[in-house]
Amino acid sequence: MDSARIEVVPVLADIGRVNTLFAVETEPPGAGWRPLGDAGPGTLATEVDRVRAVLAGFAGVPVEAVEWRVGASIFQQGLATRLLSPVLAAALCHGAALRVEAFHWDPDRRGPVALRTRQRWAERVGTGPAEAAGHLVTTVLEGVLEPVAAGLAEVGRVAPGLLRGNTASALAGAARSLGLDRPGVRGAAEEVVRLVGARPPLVGTGSYGGLDAQGAAVFRRTTCCLYYRVPGSGYCGDCALTAPGRGRADRP
Repeated sequence: MDSARIEVVPVLADIGRVNTLFAVETEPPGAGWRPLGDAGPGTLATEVDRVRAVLAGFAGVPVEAVEWRVGASIFQQGLATRLLSPVLAAALCHGAALRVEAFHWDPDRRGPVALRTRQRWAERVGTGPAEAAGHLVTTVLEGVLEPVAAGLAEVGRVAPGLLRGNTASALAGAARSLGLDRPGVRGAAEEVVRLVGARPPLVGTGSYGGLDAQGAAVFRRTTCCLYYRVPGSGYCGDCALTAPGRGRADRP
């Protein structure tokens, strides 16, 4: 066995226990499953329409009442969460470098996004915040999320700064969930958020300020994901528009 590499299956079994957003299946991708990197404008348009339908269903309104850019934003933030969460946890908890180019999804599925990976061995990335931050930027932000943002821009109008704010919010949310489940890495996870947020493409997208009742750092983004524009919804806890008297809402 190569001591410079880490077996992926046990790592994923462990971090998948944090919550479902950290789960990556190790069953081989079947027929119809595609690498995330192959998602072109047509696939992305379908995903946005799927999210719009879900949001409309929760709100009890026609799909047309949910703006395209709102669907695009919520889709992208959900994807960012699903990618950043396992990669962050694998790095900080096991020093393992998950490769998102090996992640597959089923564009024809019914229900939420499920991820599977063909990766069986991971390079060692180290468990320090700096190493994890560098890996996240390279493999997730540059490798998938920035191309997805470009693909969405080919389909419709959605602000690049909004999508980068979504990514920052997703990373902060992943760090919070990981820290609550694994208190020993809470400080390192929050430092990853600070480090990634201090370098392109996330410079200026948000920052920490104070602690909550559970001792976790409180993140506030500088943009809004637009969820408040869904009929009957509200504002997310880290939204730049949040002010006293405005209700907080959890996205479906």
